Amino acid sequence: MPLWFGLSACKPAAPKKQVVVYSPHGQEILDEFGAAFHAAHPDIEFVGRFVSPLQVLSQLRIDTRSPKIDVWWGGTSAFFSQGVAENLLQPYRPSWADASKTEYHDAKDFWYAQFLQVPAVMFNSNIYKVEDIPKSWAELLDPKWKDKIVIREPMDSGTMKTIYSGIIWRLGGAEHKSDAGYDFLKKLDAQTKSYLPNPQALYDRIGKSSEGYISLWNVTDIIFQAKANGYPFGFRVFEDPVPLSVDPIGIIAGAPHSEEAKLFYEFVTSKENCVKLAKEHYRILARTDISKDDLPAEMNAIQFQPMDISFEAFDKLQNEWMETWRKTIRNPEK
Repeated sequence: MPLWFGLSACKPAAPKKQVVVYSPHGQEILDEFGAAFHAAHPDIEFVGRFVSPLQVLSQLRIDTRSPKIDVWWGGTSAFFSQGVAENLLQPYRPSWADASKTEYHDAKDFWYAQFLQVPAVMFNSNIYKVEDIPKSWAELLDPKWKDKIVIREPMDSGTMKTIYSGIIWRLGGAEHKSDAGYDFLKKLDAQTKSYLPNPQALYDRIGKSSEGYISLWNVTDIIFQAKANGYPFGFRVFEDPVPLSVDPIGIIAGAPHSEEAKLFYEFVTSKENCVKLAKEHYRILARTDISKDDLPAEMNAIQFQPMDISFEAFDKLQNEWMETWRKTIRNPEK
């Protein structure tokens, strides 16, 4: 056999197409939308990993010189802003960018919010009626709720960091005056029975205990756990303004499969899939071009008054506020 023929037969195979997505949205959502994406793009392998936003950041820092992740799907703006500050994300302007409010995306297109997280009081509907539950921030401090409040460990939770930082923002933090907010959180700490290490512990404490505990959590997850997992959860959104957190998506700087990343980004944030996520996974959508007529009545019925928050300033102050809470307010024995 001629030598040249043998060499041509050893021609390297073309690189395999794939997209690697890290997300805190849950493995069931990753599996569902990964399969749908692969069906739409059968030449692209989907690899999804269910991890927390903090774990995503940690992995991106490790992979700085040789990125292995393509898309970061879900978290809070504070985590994504940290990623931007560390040059871990690349800008991408999606096709629906004009349907995003200014405050719901990064000014330089490093991330766009797909969903909103609305905080509420979570309770056991076998024990309480909604009218029994605090309707304002101040009512959380009523003596009758002493040792009835349990909280997901705030330092490990984007949801709780947003809620606690929102309290400070509302009580003067927006003007860089944090004392009143710290005072409220100190009183709330005194009301709190315990801080729980993960969401599952929180669900079990509220849903399986007869003690009548309540908590602060996000509406989407409360509804999902009730519908999908049968927990007896109800919720009440405060009549006061509440701190929304935005739930973004972004493409990793130096993503090894950049074009595939853009395809997944557009696929999972399409109108069709946004509506599917609202109907089947109870997501509150951030974009403005989807008719309420296309959304479930249950989600349209959720009423809330958002705090007037500058996320750029809010995200920068959040770490400082939460470190102060951890070091000087939190009871370490709880």
